[in-house]
Amino acid sequence: MRKYLVLAWLLLPLPVVVMHFGRGQEWLARDKAHSIIQRAEAAEKKGEWQSAYELYREADRTAGSQDRQLKLRLDLARARTGFRVGEAVASIDGMDKLLDDAATATMPAEFQQETHELAARLHYYAGWVMRLEGAKRELWMEEAELARQNFRLLSEHYSDPKNEDQTHRQKEDLESAVQLQRLSLTELMARPLPEEGRAMSGQGLSEQMGKRRGQRGKQPGRGPNDKGPPAPGGGMRRFQPGSGS
Repeated sequence: MRKYLVLAWLLLPLPVVVMHFGRGQEWLARDKAHSIIQRAEAAEKKGEWQSAYELYREADRTAGSQDRQLKLRLDLARARTGFRVGEAVASIDGMDKLLDDAATATMPAEFQQETHELAARLHYYAGWVMRLEGAKRELWMEEAELARQNFRLLSEHYSDPKNEDQTHRQKEDLESAVQLQRLSLTELMARPLPEEGRAMSGQGLSEQMGKRRGQRGKQPGRGPNDKGPPAPGGGMRRFQPGSGS
């Protein structure tokens, strides 16, 4: 009897040990990641982009891959800050992967909307900057077309009729994406490049995109909730390659 009591006493801490090295570690990592995220968000609000970007990366490494929703939100945050600190191409790729990820369609509508908005802006300013850099037409036009597709999707599926400011802004964004494709280079150069676009300048976008030509932009677009083809006019017909700006 005494032997069994001793054995029971020895086994008593086992659940605690299992919890400590199993789920307990996951919870600790998640708590630590959230603490880092709070610091990253504070830095982002102050415009301290490099610090925010590094903190989001640290949070991503700390959180691991168990919490899928947290992982997606960190991917978005890294893209949102990364393009401002010399990681424009990585940010664009990150947004494309987010939109292609089936898990994104299971996220709240607000997250999906923010994802499309950021993707649209990154493609739009990438196309603008690449035109100014003298990139070939098929390179900058791909970015302009992807911007148009995302802006169109936002105006068709993420628009609140009661919010006139939002509706007006979405309409202007879509028109701007169309104009980016139609304006002459001289007309474009006469326009001031917005702050987000200036952040992407000097990163060699045209050279990097040119090296990867044919590896991206193979899908013409997506419909609402990233399912099926886009609505008519949503980009099913790709641009016609050509030369010049």
